[in-house]
Amino acid sequence: MEAVLAVDVAHRARRLGHHVAGGGRREDGVSAGVSHILAVSITGRYDTWSPKQEQRLPHERTIFIGDIHGCAAEFEALLDAVVFRSGRDRLLLTGDAFTRGPDPLRVWELIDETGADMVLGNHDDRQLRQFRAHASGGEPRFKYENQRRTFDKLEHVSRQLLAWLEARPLYIEEEDFLLVHAGIHPDNGMAGTARDEFLRIRTWPAATGSIDGPRWHDVITPLEERTLVFGHDAPGGLVVHRAREGDRPWLVGLDSACIYGGSLSAWIQEEDRIVQIDSRQGDGSRWWE
Repeated sequence: MEAVLAVDVAHRARRLGHHVAGGGRREDGVSAGVSHILAVSITGRYDTWSPKQEQRLPHERTIFIGDIHGCAAEFEALLDAVVFRSGRDRLLLTGDAFTRGPDPLRVWELIDETGADMVLGNHDDRQLRQFRAHASGGEPRFKYENQRRTFDKLEHVSRQLLAWLEARPLYIEEEDFLLVHAGIHPDNGMAGTARDEFLRIRTWPAATGSIDGPRWHDVITPLEERTLVFGHDAPGGLVVHRAREGDRPWLVGLDSACIYGGSLSAWIQEEDRIVQIDSRQGDGSRWWE
């Protein structure tokens, strides 16, 4: 892959008339949050997106973003880097948007402002249980202290967030892509994938909690005419697989460990392009916090 530094974001922003609500801006129109942008050009352009739901207007671009984990500054900078245009672009998230990071509330505001959709992640699933307990007058259970901190920061919007998370699917399937959080069963396919596998599968054979070993996508047969997009696997990092050079990717993994000091990644489907923003979360020493 050819890596190029995107240095003219302001020019492109003015040319395309992009808009992202919120965030500090300089006079040239570039968000103050953009510190470093890595755009990776991938051979091949595709323009085959067609919505299944007739009531949804076609969008010019479909932009997928990996696990955000409360990293709002990186999320906002990435929206600027891809030149997100409200009402013209469709934004899809791989799940695990809020927990662990410093600013889950701003992440929620950006999701609301951009109209982003998302598949449910394993951390979101745990948050659902916590929000449900709170809504019913019970005491939420927290496995780690970072979960309590996230809950406290979101408590005053917990009813809105509960309703939104309850409506999030395990997968979004369309003619040219399949979006899941963690993955699918490599032998049994979609129909044979259990709920917990959609949320947590990583290695194969599956080993609960393991971050080492072959991945489920190392043994899966590529989907016909579709790209499988997933997140969850921060240890595995960014993944782009294609059958032949120049083909559209059949697999894109977008969890590039932003919360652990890596980067936040996006894939623009129609441009077949990866865009990344460097993490501001340190050196990865918080892996199991």
